[in-house]
Formats: sequence, C-alpha cells, structure tokens
Amino acid sequence: MKCYVCDGRMNKIQKDVETTWKGKTVVFKGMNAYVCESCGEEAYEPDDVKAMQYFIEGAVKQDEYPEIMNVEEVADFFRVSNQTIYNMLRAGKLPAVKVGREWRFPRDKIKAMVFEQGQEKGPIELAARDNSSELSKKDAIIISRYLSDM
Repeated sequence: MKCYVCDGRMNKIQKDVETTWKGKTVVFKGMNAYVCESCGEEAYEPDDVKAMQYFIEGAVKQDEYPEIMNVEEVADFFRVSNQTIYNMLRAGKLPAVKVGREWRFPRDKIKAMVFEQGQEKGPIELAARDNSSELSKKDAIIISRYLSDM
C-alpha cells in the first residue's frame, strides 16, 4: 500500500489509538493502522474508523441522557431503530411506563440491562410482563459488545 501523502510505503501495524472529543479521552487498544515509512502518516481501515466514531459518540452521549428517557433516546442509546424498541416493549424486554400515549424509560434500569453497579454482569432478568422475560443471548452479546467501553 502506498502513502496518499508522499507515495511512500505503508506498513501495517497494531497500535493503541488515543483520541479526545468534547473533553473525554478514549483509547482504542490494538487497532490495525498503516504507517508510512517516509513521512509517518497513519491510515486506518474504513470499518475501524466507523467503529471508533460509533464508540466515541456513545461514550460522549452517555452522560447526556436524561433520568427518564423516551423511545428515541433509548433507540439512540442502544443504536437501534425506534421500531426495534417498540418490538422489545411488545415482547416485555424493556422496563417502561406508559404516560398517556408515550413510553418512558428509567435510564438506570436501561443501563442495568448490561451493567449492574458499574460491574459488567451481562443482561439481568427484567420485571416485565412475566418473570421469564430477558434479552436473547444474541441481543445481550451485541449490546454488551457495544456498551462495554461506555
């Protein structure tokens, strides 16, 4: 691979990438990077850049969510569509209260689906329509993966 700055040779290495955004520092460990032998320019795979942006946005937004969240905020928190949240509500997988025609979610209980007391425990059983309702194993893995660095 050639450097897009100086046409030098790019070597693929693994490195820790540290970035700061809105006063928060995020470190991504073991990222694949291409570094130019001549000028030192660094380049990353597009999918890796998207993943880093995704995590940074989530980390910065984490403290911005209100105590009582609406459907759009919960969908944004989990990085899913509003319809997915409605489907999870219908299946009894989310703790929520209906106020008029609107659903409201306590932020602490939404976060507790993945974390409990700041320690990663995985999904916990939720008090929903019945006592056997919990996240599917696939949902739990996906949510844990994307929220573990928050």
